[in-house]
Amino acid sequence: MASEDPKVSKQGTAGKKKCMALKIPQKLDIIRTFGIGESRSVLLASYSIGLLTVYDTEKQKEQLQLFMASNESVNEPSKVTL
Repeated sequence: MASEDPKVSKQGTAGKKKCMALKIPQKLDIIRTFGIGESRSVLLASYSIGLLTVYDTEKQKEQLQLFMASNESVNEPSKVTL
């Protein structure tokens, strides 16, 4: 008679992916790649992310682009005049 390990859940986590945070440039790359016609399944495989992450990134498209545009103007090197 085999005893069950109390630490192991009955549902298991074999199919569950580890939580991963994408950086903003990666999210913008996902948006750009999807915009030129790449399928979601290719994005899932190349970034090792879930389908909901792709959908959420698509929803954040305008916010991410505005954020990057505002940061680019701040990060530009100022011209030094002598």
